[in-house]
Amino acid sequence: MTIPLFATLLRDHRRTARMTQHELAVKSGVSVRAISDMERGVSAAPQRRTLDALADALGLDPARRSALAEAAQAGRDVPSGVCALPRDLPDFTGRRAELALLADACRPGSITVVHGPPGVGKTALAVHAATRSTGRACFVDCRGSTPAPATPGEVADRIARVGAPCDLLIFDDVADPAVVPPVAGPAVVITGRRPLPIAGTVIGLRPFTADESLRMLTAITGHPASRHAREVAGHCGHLPLALRAAANRLAIRPAWSMADLAERLADGDRRLALLSVGDLSVWRRYASAYAGLSPDARRAMHLLAAPGMEVLAELGFVAELAHLYARSLTGGDRLPPG
Repeated sequence: MTIPLFATLLRDHRRTARMTQHELAVKSGVSVRAISDMERGVSAAPQRRTLDALADALGLDPARRSALAEAAQAGRDVPSGVCALPRDLPDFTGRRAELALLADACRPGSITVVHGPPGVGKTALAVHAATRSTGRACFVDCRGSTPAPATPGEVADRIARVGAPCDLLIFDDVADPAVVPPVAGPAVVITGRRPLPIAGTVIGLRPFTADESLRMLTAITGHPASRHAREVAGHCGHLPLALRAAANRLAIRPAWSMADLAERLADGDRRLALLSVGDLSVWRRYASAYAGLSPDARRAMHLLAAPGMEVLAELGFVAELAHLYARSLTGGDRLPPG
């Protein structure tokens, strides 16, 4: 395999800075595994925030930072990478029932919609299912949760550039069904935060169960299930993104035990900061979700965050509010004025 220029530059900059991969991971917040993948050319086009974190940690001047960014961009622009499937997670955990549903639903000409809250693992599920299929899978990031979502024309253009036919076509992060063009032949999987008015099989994802959370923590960290691991999972709300961020936090702090991590996550004021590691950030994911809420929903969020309102969760009102909001997304009830 030809090593991409980005991989060579990153390794050379790290060695010039006299850092090990572990030291760079600690300073940047990017996991050792991710750095190793980038230097081996397995991951040749990191996200911009990951690139910025590495450049800051390495102390690169503007010229070297720009050269590294250009090399990363070149990795994204490789023609064979058009609509290429993202790398599958080697420690993918759980979702057996959902994988079975996807395998059964993904037939030629079918449409399957996978929806759920931010960080619940929609993209990871779709990619993992695609790697288990026998045909060619293509992937289009529709950027529906970002300030600059893809346009229908942009999505159609990317599909036109694919070349060989796809057996499975994934439209990831869709907020507006209008961006999904009509396609004939391949199975189609659409992921998004909200249930979309599209005919087909619908799979709603929820946070992990406690046992699934423990299996994920063990798969990533190697630490066995324990009382402290259960505490960590609880502090993460059993959300896959938060669990992965917590596990990576532990990986770049080898002196920490699972008990240390649980103790730090117990501090609610510090929790979101601890659950932001490199390109994994619960805060960023939910900030983008908040930005897309209606004024009514934002008002509800502010009310629930007010001091003393924790009792509502104990009385079941939060679950009821979530149910009403979910119905409002599909054209049902609106939140009552207040």
